[in-house]
Amino acid sequence: MTRIHSIKRFLLPVFLTITANTWAQSYNWQNVKIGGGGFVTGLVFNPSQSNLLYARTDVGGAYRWDAATGKWIPLTDFMGQDEETYSGVLSIATDPGDVNRVYMAAGLYTASWAGNGAVFSSTDKGSTWTRHDLTIKLGGNEDGRNSGERLVVDPNSGNMLFLGSSKDGLWSSINYGSTWSKVNSFPVSTFSGAGVSFVLFDKSTGTAGNATQTIYVGIMQTGTNLYKSTNGGVTWTAVPGQPTTLMPLQGVLASDGNMYITYADNPGPNNITTGTVYKLNTPTNLWTQLPLPAGQGGFSGVSVDASNANTILVSTLDRWWPRDEIYRSTDGGNTWTALLTTATWDQSSAPYTSGYTAHWIGDVEIDPFDNTKAWFVTGYGVYRTNNITAVPVTWTFQNNGLEQLVALSLASPASGVPLLSAVGDHDGFRHIDLAISPVAGKYNPSYGTNGSIDVGQSNSDYVARTHYNSGVNFGAYSTNQGLSWTSFGSYPAGTNGPGSIALSANAATMLWSPNGAAAVYYSTNNGTTWTAATGISNGEAITGDKVNSNKFYGYNATTGVFHVSTNAGISFSNGATGLPTLQSWELWMAQASAVFGVEGDVWITSGYNGLYHSVNSGASFTKISGVDAAYKVAFGKAATGATYPAIYIQGRIAGTYGFYRSIDGGSTWARINDASHNYLGVRSFTADPKTFGRVYIGTSGRGIIYGDDPVALPVLFSSVSVTTRTAINTTYADIKWNTSYENNVAWFAVKKA
Repeated sequence: MTRIHSIKRFLLPVFLTITANTWAQSYNWQNVKIGGGGFVTGLVFNPSQSNLLYARTDVGGAYRWDAATGKWIPLTDFMGQDEETYSGVLSIATDPGDVNRVYMAAGLYTASWAGNGAVFSSTDKGSTWTRHDLTIKLGGNEDGRNSGERLVVDPNSGNMLFLGSSKDGLWSSINYGSTWSKVNSFPVSTFSGAGVSFVLFDKSTGTAGNATQTIYVGIMQTGTNLYKSTNGGVTWTAVPGQPTTLMPLQGVLASDGNMYITYADNPGPNNITTGTVYKLNTPTNLWTQLPLPAGQGGFSGVSVDASNANTILVSTLDRWWPRDEIYRSTDGGNTWTALLTTATWDQSSAPYTSGYTAHWIGDVEIDPFDNTKAWFVTGYGVYRTNNITAVPVTWTFQNNGLEQLVALSLASPASGVPLLSAVGDHDGFRHIDLAISPVAGKYNPSYGTNGSIDVGQSNSDYVARTHYNSGVNFGAYSTNQGLSWTSFGSYPAGTNGPGSIALSANAATMLWSPNGAAAVYYSTNNGTTWTAATGISNGEAITGDKVNSNKFYGYNATTGVFHVSTNAGISFSNGATGLPTLQSWELWMAQASAVFGVEGDVWITSGYNGLYHSVNSGASFTKISGVDAAYKVAFGKAATGATYPAIYIQGRIAGTYGFYRSIDGGSTWARINDASHNYLGVRSFTADPKTFGRVYIGTSGRGIIYGDDPVALPVLFSSVSVTTRTAINTTYADIKWNTSYENNVAWFAVKKA
């Protein structure tokens, strides 16, 4: 790779003053590369521009495909902790008449405690968005999220949109999604199940600039579940002859007037046992059940070739053995060929997927501009083929830029690899090179979701992680920094989940607060046995001192009491009292974290109550002035000339949410992100003790993000190949160079030696 930069670019001021003691700083942000990792719930092509493809996810926002670079572009990184509820994208609508317009219907849950959903509109293909709040809730991470698009733009009149809700009937907008009204004439005003499964316009029943007259709406319920309007949504009737023992999940209208609809006995993506596919001839209302091969599960995805109405793809859902399947027909559904049974697979971009089979194929799409290309989604990412007519078909795991892991816990050892992770569904990873999906794949043995990980400060080869698998005692340890693992020999009574684990500085003692157990427990024999600690309560935020291996700490954010052990976790006594307290739903904001290299130096976060610091092993704490809120805190390598580690927080300063860094012990802070780089919710947070300026963010659905201070990344041209030095004048010069190191960063700071 060759890059050209002007020296002038790197001589711009690095800091800009925004308050008396807070600075804004340029930072490089990118993903720790893993690839996929979560449920991509749907794909949406714009039918008017080639390669304009969007992906929606259940907890990771939305993406746009960039064919030129072969990379997915994240579109929702502007959402931060307070906007996490919108990270579940229930539906995407792209405007056939204006390719720059795109919409998202977003909201995670419909429970009483969940916030209302919203529709986001964009006039630049998702580069920027405007939020339009709804008065209803949407379930982007609930059952039925694999169904069709329920937010749709009228193909003849782009100002008109319909939104099929999760619980509250059908809604419409006549002003590009700015405001919404309930369609009171729609026969079903509330849903007890998963709600609307799809909205379809018959474009042929309208003219440019005038509302399309015929509209179909499917509902995920048995009984009457397909409705039709022939007057632009003014009135509705049930489509006659429809199947009533199953529920429709997706529908597509072919150019010859036939509609293909997939059916299942449940909304999915789980608990489906049966299903089928029907063809509806819309002019005659004639229904035909198509002869798909019998098997476990139902059907979900369906797509019709835009240039040949007789070519159809459908996908199964919940066919757990041997795998979900995609079937192709070239004769209008009379005969079908299975495409995955004999397929070849290219999973080289994400080695952890080796051996994974396709599951949760909620959607499948034929490229409307190239019918040899097709895509399908899974519970862990997206696959694509460039030749669906080949025998066998080759499917490539196509997730460059699409990172959707939920990163629950992170650790950066004092020496060795940059990062160790514990993640949802896929265990976790030993990250040797942040720019490459780990070649060794995920941890082995595999236990599923891992919730906590810690590494010894002075014994960084020793790592412990905890998970949900009772069959292997909810945890494991490694003595070679995650290369291999041994399961704990036992677990405390009542344990039903990973909770939180902390190691002593020398890793001789593990302190564990498991989900469901009655106490906090310690082990000195690699988890063979566990003994209840006294003086501390289960659920406290725990950490080990990073210097003194006999010291552990616990912050009880329910009572406001700090606990200290000086006998390696056997017993705890009260330290500071009167610390901030949090409600049960706020406890995720409470963290205790000890500073490496300084005994007795510990910090706590207390959400909206701020950030607190102790230098006497928790006997007393001082509130850090100017920090309005602190949710996470981490410590990394000190700045040049500094003696105290760099401090990083996720929080609010001067009313502004973001990620902040202090290099002077918390006296002043620099915001290191901007409004475009908030990365949804944060589940874990750590910094690198080996590389100054580097911080890692474990997100709620955007994988693992890391930030680097560009000024802290020097390039010694004596050690790389400088191919060109061209003087422009006495002040500026262009320099070209080649080095593999630049693959890991976005740009370099260059200065004259």
